Amino acid sequence: MGARMNEISRYYTPTGSELIERFYSDDYLSIGGKDSTETLATMAGISEDSSVLDIGSGLGGPVMYIAETRGCEVMGLDIVDSNIKTARNRAKIRSLQNLVTFQLGDAMDMPFPTDSFNVIIGQDAWSHVPDKDILISECARVIEPGGTIAFTDWLDIGGMLGNYRANVLDAVAATTLSDLKKYTASLVCQGFEIVIQEDISKLFKVQYDAIITRLEGQKERISERYSPKLYAIIHKKN
Repeated sequence: MGARMNEISRYYTPTGSELIERFYSDDYLSIGGKDSTETLATMAGISEDSSVLDIGSGLGGPVMYIAETRGCEVMGLDIVDSNIKTARNRAKIRSLQNLVTFQLGDAMDMPFPTDSFNVIIGQDAWSHVPDKDILISECARVIEPGGTIAFTDWLDIGGMLGNYRANVLDAVAATTLSDLKKYTASLVCQGFEIVIQEDISKLFKVQYDAIITRLEGQKERISERYSPKLYAIIHKKN
């Protein structure tokens, strides 16, 4: 876990996470924010009786939102130590310690016993996991029989060649992107049934355009607090 933790942590430094959150939304390092979390929670049928695992929990936005709106226990797993510390602090401020837990760990070797959860979610975070087959096999191990997985992710839809592909992977801090067929095959291989499968590209574009608008609106603030060069790098990557 050490080498991969260091690799991801270079992207999600405390400053990096703070900047991403600044033009995404509070407590989130993923584009859709609370709206996307609500969609996932609804589709997964999360209720007060659910035991939920969020893989790639970041600053804790989805975990805290589900705990607050559903009243169930939620575990957040993330490989970046500073994200875990920030999420724990924010949960404490909101008095959510009785429902929310954040655990440092690797999605390809989860520190949980078999059959620990009945719902697993992921919000645009699984692109960071190098081997999606191992990720899904670990999901199958830690989820109870009959449990539900609901996730959104960046997917390879083809046509990315050379420098363009390298730039995309760099922008999303990923070594590789899966595609719909591969994810489907991995899930089916582990005994899961695909109930809902949706292309949210159009919604994603709307959300992404809004993020770029917020980023550009904070050009002066980011340049003054950090540097114009850093703003230029962020804008170029996005």
